[in-house]
Amino acid sequence: MDDREKRIMGKYAPTHGMSKTPIYSCWKHIIQRCENPKDKNFKNYGGRGIKVCKRWHSFENFYADVGDPPEGMSIDRWPNNDGDYEPDNFRWATRHEQNSNTRPASCGPHKQRWFQAFGPNGKQIISNNQHEFARQHKLNNSNISNCLCERYGCKSVKGWTFRRLEFGT
Repeated sequence: MDDREKRIMGKYAPTHGMSKTPIYSCWKHIIQRCENPKDKNFKNYGGRGIKVCKRWHSFENFYADVGDPPEGMSIDRWPNNDGDYEPDNFRWATRHEQNSNTRPASCGPHKQRWFQAFGPNGKQIISNNQHEFARQHKLNNSNISNCLCERYGCKSVKGWTFRRLEFGT
């Protein structure tokens, strides 16, 4: 841990006897990825402007608000995946729920991608959630990304064709 990391986590020195618990580890990782530019996940959290609310800078307050994680669940920013970590924007979620609340795969500098899907029956759908679309239509999300990003000559998946939509940059 370098000096900056020690300063960041030093502000949060444990006084609660829970520093070896899963919930403390969860909280510590939230703080790191939102506030430490050297954290490998910073670009997807703090680098996107996602913050931890002032109240949750105290582990005790965080724990009072969220409690222990239910078995097999992890914390999720909900209902706003682009919002901050705060009491009104969290839930305990299953892996499936987490995957449905992620940004679509990137095809360039802009991470969020809206797309239009043309189904084999002529149906047209506009979405920005590849994971949920793939799940609903029993498709492989990676294949959809390959079509949207025009990788490997991919044009369609099981009769569905895809087109990226651009809404200003």
